[in-house]
Order: sequence, then C-alpha cells, then structure tokens
Amino acid sequence: MEEKKERVFKIPEFEYFDMGGKYSGCKRGANFDDYSFRITPKEIITVQIWYDIKCFELSETVAEKEFELTRDGYREMLDWIEEQYWVWRKDHMPKSNMLGYYAARPDIPDWVLKAWAAQGMRDIYDVD
Repeated sequence: MEEKKERVFKIPEFEYFDMGGKYSGCKRGANFDDYSFRITPKEIITVQIWYDIKCFELSETVAEKEFELTRDGYREMLDWIEEQYWVWRKDHMPKSNMLGYYAARPDIPDWVLKAWAAQGMRDIYDVD
C-alpha cells in the first residue's frame, strides 16, 4: 500500500476532481501576498497559482500547469502545488495560524502572564 506524504494543503481525493469538482486553496501571507491556487478539472486538470489576497479574476497568474485527469496526474498535481508553495516560501512569510488575518497580538499585562505561568498556562499568542 502506498504511504501518504504529510502535505501542506488538504486537497480532496482524486474522485472529487474526476467528477468535475473545482477547488481553491491558499496560505495567508504576512504582507498581503497570499499563496493561492485554483484547480479546475475538465478533460485535463488545470492548476493556476497567484500571489495576492484578491480573487483569481482580479489577480495575475504567476504559474499554470496542466495534468492528466488520472490518478498519476492527480499525484503529480499534488506534488507540483507543494513544490510551488516552497518556491513562494523562499521570498514570502506565511501569516501565523494563531491569529486572525487582521489581528494583532493584544497587550497582556505582566500580572496576567505571571498568573498564567503560576497555573501552568502559557501565553497563547507566543508562537515561538
């Protein structure tokens, strides 16, 4: 049995695309430069990637590739999307999952942090 790789994105299984399902995903960028992708299956699977917080129609595509609508093509597509994500990561910083998109770390008084520490709790905003 084939071992599944741990992937950055949770993308639906092959059957979803084989039945014509479309899919979009993204990783939030810290500077409003998200890594976004769109998967469109027809006779082939087309994947388009853009770096922006805007929707696909208002953004410029930075990469596009077509794959066969087969299980092998599906696996190649997954690998390519992950590979392109790591290309994006070279020059971009993802937004922390601990905070909302526009959220900032609140100022927590020292006495609260000390009380948390005394109870064995940690600062939930400390992502290091």
